[in-house]
Amino acid sequence: MSNEIQLKLGTFTLDDGTEFCVEDIQIDEKKNVVTHEIPKADGSIAEEAKRKEIRISVKGTIGGSDYDALRSLIDDLNAAVHAGIQKFTMDDDRYVMAQVDSFRKKWITFRTLAAFEMSLTAHYPFFLAETASVSDETPTSTVGYTVTNNGNAPARCKIEITPSAEMADACKIENQTNGRSFQYRGTVAASDTLEVDNFYGGDEFQVLNDGADDIENFEGDFITLDPGDNTIVFTGTASTNVVITHRDTWY
Repeated sequence: MSNEIQLKLGTFTLDDGTEFCVEDIQIDEKKNVVTHEIPKADGSIAEEAKRKEIRISVKGTIGGSDYDALRSLIDDLNAAVHAGIQKFTMDDDRYVMAQVDSFRKKWITFRTLAAFEMSLTAHYPFFLAETASVSDETPTSTVGYTVTNNGNAPARCKIEITPSAEMADACKIENQTNGRSFQYRGTVAASDTLEVDNFYGGDEFQVLNDGADDIENFEGDFITLDPGDNTIVFTGTASTNVVITHRDTWY
């Protein structure tokens, strides 16, 4: 658990206890609920809803010793607001990637005190652990082992598979806890690495064989880790190294 509050937008401190003070934070989340009417009957059928983006509202004040100091502080905040998609943190353990979509400021005492309000959109609506978790195993083929997500929401992950001998159409990864699995139908040379990245390193799926795109030989699911312990099963060439990297994930 966190033991330190860190209200930051990127590297900019939104609450330093002196010049910047945050007085209110609000987080709004929605789900996209799709319903289908039942002919000649009451009620409807609802699909299981998925989370949409989350909205974060922040209100605070800025205090300067004189007008020049206040203006400089506002300039610093403006620069942070327009820095694009970046980390938003409330403590030293977790972050969410977000960007400011609205920003308002007003002068309360024109020379020395101003107030600000901003709204941020987090397109991936989960908080992630600052520190990545890495499972580095050389598993026995078809024998399950445990990888743990200590959060309370599903975690995306990156899987790197490095065989000690050529592996041709003989690579499968399954998460038996949630039923997700994939198979790679191509050939991975000895000591080369097959990387299957489920949005872990950016905003796209990636399947890379020795650094080259090879998604055409991929079939199945991109693996996620449920909250808690997950049973992972590798099927393939003996003495293959499997590295699974994720960040514990929270709603």
